[in-house]
Order: sequence, then C-alpha cells, then structure tokens
Amino acid sequence: MRTSRAHRPAVIRSGAVLLLTAGLAAGPLAAAPAFAEGETVRGLSTGDDGTLAVGLDTSEALWVKVSVRESAAADAAVLASTDDLTWSWQRGWSTVKPLALPEGKAYGDYPVDVDYRLPGGTVQHWTGAEHGTAGQFDYRLHTGVGKLGYDRDSTDFDHRTAVLSGTVTTFDPATGTTGPAAPGTQVRVNWTARVGVDAKSGSATATSGTDGAFSVSVTPGGAVTSGSAVVLGRADTDPAAAVALPELSARAVQYRISADPSAKRVHKGSTFTMRGTVQRLTDQGWKPFAGAPLVTTPQPPDVYRYSVPGLMGTGTVDASGNFAFPVTATKSTWHYTYVRPSEYLADFAYAEHFVNVPTAGTYSGVSMSLDAYGKVTAKGTLKGSCWNAKVWLQYSKDGRTGWKSLTSVQASDNGTGKCSFSMGAWGYTDGYYRVYHSESDGMLAVASATKRLHRTVTRIVSFDMTPNSPRLGGALKAKGTLQYLSGGKWRAYKGGKIVIVLKPKGESSWYWTVKGKTDAAGHFSLGTKAYADATWGAYLEADSTHFYSESKTEYINAR
Repeated sequence: MRTSRAHRPAVIRSGAVLLLTAGLAAGPLAAAPAFAEGETVRGLSTGDDGTLAVGLDTSEALWVKVSVRESAAADAAVLASTDDLTWSWQRGWSTVKPLALPEGKAYGDYPVDVDYRLPGGTVQHWTGAEHGTAGQFDYRLHTGVGKLGYDRDSTDFDHRTAVLSGTVTTFDPATGTTGPAAPGTQVRVNWTARVGVDAKSGSATATSGTDGAFSVSVTPGGAVTSGSAVVLGRADTDPAAAVALPELSARAVQYRISADPSAKRVHKGSTFTMRGTVQRLTDQGWKPFAGAPLVTTPQPPDVYRYSVPGLMGTGTVDASGNFAFPVTATKSTWHYTYVRPSEYLADFAYAEHFVNVPTAGTYSGVSMSLDAYGKVTAKGTLKGSCWNAKVWLQYSKDGRTGWKSLTSVQASDNGTGKCSFSMGAWGYTDGYYRVYHSESDGMLAVASATKRLHRTVTRIVSFDMTPNSPRLGGALKAKGTLQYLSGGKWRAYKGGKIVIVLKPKGESSWYWTVKGKTDAAGHFSLGTKAYADATWGAYLEADSTHFYSESKTEYINAR
C-alpha cells in the first residue's frame, strides 16, 4: 500500500447557500455564513486491493465523497467518483469497492478531490491537486508475495542451505481481478539468522515464472529468526507490503573430542603435532565426525560470536574420525583444540593442553620516583614472552640483600612482546628499589637496575593564629616554625615555602590565602584576614628533596 503525506488545506469560506450533493442525507442544507474548520483531510492512501482511503480523523462525518480527476488542471474531467465509503480505525474513511477508471487509462497517479460534511452542517472541499503526492490515487498494478515455505524443516551441519518457495499475485485495478504476477517479476528476500549472540543478515533475489511461482536458496548460517519477501517495484507496479518469512530452525549436533600434543615444551617458532579423535552423536550412537573443521587457538571456543582468535593450527577430521595437524608454538600458553564454532554444534567441547616456551626477558624505560607524600611509583616495559607476566616493586635497605616486595601488577601484554607496567606503593624515607619478575615457564627471572630514592623529613610546629577572636574581615597573623630531620635531630628549615589555608565553617574544601618563606630560624609569620568563621592551618609546599608536612589546625571564630 502506498501512503501519501497530507497537507492541511486552507479552509473554504463562502457566504453562498450550499448546494445539495448526490448521496447527501435527506433534507435541505441551511445557508452557512462560513465553513467551520473542524477536521481536515490529512492525505490519501491506496490499498493493495485498489480501494482509496481518506485521512479524515473522525468517524462522525455525515458524508464523504471522492472524485478522481484526469489531471491537476482546474477543469480536468472527473474519471471516477463515489460516496460509498465506510469508516475504520485502521484507514479512516475508505471506499467499499476498488476504484475503476475508464478503460484504457494509463497506470499512474491521479489527483483526487474530497468533499465531506461534518456534523455541524458544514461541507468542505479538499483539492488533491494542491497537495502533491498526498492527494493522489495510485492507479497501478498491486503485486504482492503470497504464502511462503521452505523445502526443509531445519538446516543442519551437513545441509546448511534451504530452498524458499512462494508465489506472487497481482491485483489489476483496470479489470478488478487478481491473478498470478507477470513472468519475470522480481522478489527480494531478506533474512536475519541467529549466529551466537549476533544476528547475521543475508539476501537474495528471485524471479517468478509463468504461474507466479518463485524459489530462492537461503544459506543463513543459523536459525532464521526474521526476514521478509517483497516485490521489487516497476513503473506500472506498486509493491504490496512485505511478507514475513517463516522461521527456520538450525538443528545442532553433539560431539566429543580427545587430543594430545606431541610435546609439552618446544622452542619459540617450532611446531608440534596435535592429534586425536572426534565423534558425533547420531541415532546409531557415537560415530566418526568426518569432515569436521578443527582449530587450535590459545583461547577456549568463543561461544558468543564464534570468532577464532589467535589461530595456531587447523585440520580436518578424516573418515575414521582421526586427525593430526601441525601447530606452531610462539609463546607459553594454553592450547585449545575444538571444532570451529557454529550454530550447528549443540555444545563446544574442546581438548586443552599447556605448552611452555620459556625465554629471557629484559626491561626498558624503567623509571622510579618517590613523591612528597612518601609514595613510590615505578613505570616501564618488560620485553620478551611476557604474556600474563607479574612484576613486583621491591625494597632493600642496602640495595643488595633483604629485598622486600611492596606491590605487584600484571604487565599489560599488547601482543608484541613488550608489556608495559605502572605500579605504586608507600615506601621509605631512604632506601633502594627495583622491579622484579620471578622465574616462570614463560620467562626466566629478571630484575631491573636498582635505584636509591630518598627525601628529607619535615614538620611544622608551634602553629598559632592570632588574635583568637578577630573582627570579620580583620587582620590575622599565622605563625609557626618549619623544621627538617638530619642526623636524628630536628633543625631549622630556612627558605621553606609555607602556604596558609582555611576551611570555612560548613564547607569541606580548603582555600589558600597567603604564601611565604621561613627565615633562617625556620620561623614564619604571615598576615591574612579573618574571611569567615573557619578552621586554619599551614602546610609546606615541598620541593623535590623534602617530604610534605602540615601543621595542626586551629578554629577561629570571626566576630
């Protein structure tokens, strides 16, 4: 069915007496000073059965008439008209019978005038020619797809293609009859199949024969869950709505597998042989799964999207159910051997084995730092067979003995043999650090270069804010002493950068007000203002060699 978008017409207004029109309810019409707007026509639509529907959204209209015109010219002849229309919620007002035009009229679009009367006694006229395609009658062959069916109840591992058959019929508005579509009518078939968690789409085009029948091969790769068949349009044809495809299930087979590698440890780049047996369950019991495609990968079967990541070897099961194919070892990893996943397998059985390929490792770009708060951060790259490698941040007091592990992290393997890492832990005021990977099947033990990290400990003492009860906006003085630890004694810290901060009452954020440096005795005396009732404090803006420190806090109530 072709549906046209409507355009709202201008309301017709006249002071003349309205004339009676054929088909109007009995009784004269009263003169109307002006036509009320009321409901208006939104547009027209032509059904696949040749009926014409008027988009008038009211079931209370007293009379509706449609007139098909020769052309959009104002004086164009009326080719057909009728006021035999009925109301439905689906289409609004539609003709009871298909509209037939005079014999010999060409297929195409013809403008339609609509006259209708509303309960208020008004009659309105809607000119289709003023509304483009929204005001046209689609006078064409209406061709659609009939009943569809497959030649199989389901597809399976051995039979993955089904034949879809159907018919196409045509309603001819010139004759008012329905019959097989013309030979050569094309039908587009689209389908969607479930393949793992994804949907796989496919399509094909079929051509009808002399009896309107057509057929097309469908290879979905899984169960057909949805789809449609629709006639491809031509100049003289309006395709009917697409017809939904019937569902087509995918029948799965259950299988079992046993396998063994010819070696448990090989050198990088060498090959070993994966051999074993595969059987599938049949009505006669377990039988050889001849022809099944096998793969070996470093991961178990992908039961969601059926991908085969990291393919290391592939083979095919022979007639006796046995297989043997080469697998290339590139790194220490689990090896999983299984039938290539598809919707035609009821489960995803696999055989698993671990083959070791140990190699030496090295570090590059290692950096370690100790921040002002005492946290040690180590970054760098571990090179070699570093899949699933764990590296540790370690501490030693003298850099030679007594190494202590502080934290660890799995190095990030990007598949190129270069595994980056970044980790942090609370450290010591002075000590030696390194990054360490202990020996594993994939890599020998390897330690980074040792680095000494240290900072000077500081503290702020005798912090005081005066006066204790200043006037709001009045002057305040922040005093205190900054010291650093050296040789087990606290000494005056000259030139330390002190920041005075406050946290207003009722807030959680701190704000700095003034900065300054300590004198030769480590003292600071910095002036500020009593901005609000607040908690006050001071902290050292530490440099690259000192630890951060902060004073005690003091609450000041501003009057």
